[in-house]
Amino acid sequence: MIDLKGQRYGRLTVVEMTEGRDKRGSVIWRCRCDCGGEICVSENGLVHGNYRSCGCLKKEIQKDIYQQLHFIDGTCLEMLEKRKHRKDNTSGFRGVSRMKNGRYRVYIGFKGKRYYIGYFSDYQDAVTARLQAEQYIHDGFVKDYALWQQRAGKEPEWAKENPFVFEVKKLSGRLEIISSVRKQEYSEKALSESSL
Repeated sequence: MIDLKGQRYGRLTVVEMTEGRDKRGSVIWRCRCDCGGEICVSENGLVHGNYRSCGCLKKEIQKDIYQQLHFIDGTCLEMLEKRKHRKDNTSGFRGVSRMKNGRYRVYIGFKGKRYYIGYFSDYQDAVTARLQAEQYIHDGFVKDYALWQQRAGKEPEWAKENPFVFEVKKLSGRLEIISSVRKQEYSEKALSESSL
C-alpha cells in the first residue's frame, strides 16, 4: 500500500486514509477539494484520474457548456444545427422506428413534444417523410430565428414588441408552424400590397 497523504490529484489533496475499502479492496482516502468540499474516494480512483475534484469541477464544466449553448424559445439552436444519429436507434435513422408488424413509424421531436408523422410500409418512404419534417420544422426554426435575430439586431425596439415565437401544431393530421417571423412577413407584405 502506498501512502497518498498530502499528495494532490487535480483539485484534491489527500488528507487521510479511512478504514473503508471499495469492492475491489482498494483503500478509501478522505480528500479535501480546493473549493473546501470533502470527498472519500478509492485509491484506484485517485491514481487513475477518475476523481479530480469533489464534484465542483463537473458543475463548473456543465455551467460553462450551458452558457455556450443558445436556447431560443425553449429550443437549443446548436442541437438542431448539428444533429447526429442516436447510437441506440434500431432502424438506422433518427425518428424512424420499425414496429413489430414490419411497418415504420415516423415522428419528430420539438420543444419536448413528439409529433407523429405517419406509418409507412417502405423504409425509404419513412426516411423521406422524416427528412421533410426535419426540413420543415428544425430547419424552419433555425431560418426563422436567423431572420428574427437579424432584424432584432438592427431594430431593438421592434424586437421587444415582437418576441420570437415558433410553435408546431398538428391540425387535421398535418403539422403546421405558427411563427412570429412568418406572421410578420405576411402582415408587412399585405401592407406593402395595399399601398400599391
